[in-house]
Amino acid sequence: MKRRRKNGRRNGIRPAALSALAAACVLLAAAHFGCDISAEAALSRLAHSRAFLSCMTALEFGVRADTAEVYVPRTAAAARDENAEAPQSESVYVPAAPQNTAPVLSAADKAATLTINNDTDYEVDVAACLAEDTHIRAAGEGPQVLVFHTHTSESYTPDAAFPYTPTEPERTTDTRYNVVRVGDELCSALEERGIETVHLRSLFDTPTYAGSYDRSLEAVEQALAEYPSVKVVIDLHRDSILTDEGVAYRTSCTIDGTETAQLMFVVGTDAGGLYHPDWRENLSFASTLQYALNRAYPSLMRPLNLRTQRFDQHASPGSLLIEVGSSGNTLPEALSAVRLFADVLADEMTG
Repeated sequence: MKRRRKNGRRNGIRPAALSALAAACVLLAAAHFGCDISAEAALSRLAHSRAFLSCMTALEFGVRADTAEVYVPRTAAAARDENAEAPQSESVYVPAAPQNTAPVLSAADKAATLTINNDTDYEVDVAACLAEDTHIRAAGEGPQVLVFHTHTSESYTPDAAFPYTPTEPERTTDTRYNVVRVGDELCSALEERGIETVHLRSLFDTPTYAGSYDRSLEAVEQALAEYPSVKVVIDLHRDSILTDEGVAYRTSCTIDGTETAQLMFVVGTDAGGLYHPDWRENLSFASTLQYALNRAYPSLMRPLNLRTQRFDQHASPGSLLIEVGSSGNTLPEALSAVRLFADVLADEMTG
């Protein structure tokens, strides 16, 4: 999934912020020219108002410093239809919000640990999503988790440990170095915890990118028919965020002294017109899981991304699309991240 992030810019200040700045400028001018003695006092109160400064920050950066909330980015998602000749980004990058390290004591405090980047026009209540407390447990015999990769050839920045030659920019068909390798690691980590998995390792985005979601959906439906015991379906991707100069952006954090790629859940809806009546259940599951991940590894997760596209998540309850790092990350960083994810998912499914 590709997106662009401009260096040092946030695409300007929105009209509401401009209006607030204009009001402040009027007060400043009045105080400067002595037109109104009360203007100087009002300006001083404004300058020391934490609420005003927080709101101004929210208008500029899309998230308040003192709360976690659902917010809509200033730039709409630039996704094209999957059948387009040159499909573009499937989500818009929003920098991770500051992590909340306070103890979680109530539903309100729970919501403060979760941020949803809402690219739809649906109203979403973060606290309500978490109040659903949606867990999916492993039960019965047979595979419990299905892992696949719609954009199978997505790969990472080559390094000394994995000095491969990309088949094309940011991609390789060699499954030792693309997201299939990350899926292998996820399945292995889950199996070690006693959770049986199925891994679809087929290339769905080559030789043509267009139609990859149709091809992966067919394979997933066949797998679900063969393994009705599956409870969680994971479409594992690698994000791509490029600056205007074409430099790959790296999403990373340090956990227990190890450089680790960040993760992001992408939740599809029916907002684009495709059939997906149960998307809110998927959102509640993803929210509950992200809450657990935020508590276990506070810097690992980027904000959850709610999208107008469906991403074939109508195929089964418990469907997740996970972005494991970006093309600027290395494969070892991605492997480190997915092991942490597997640890929490296993806890959730066996707890």
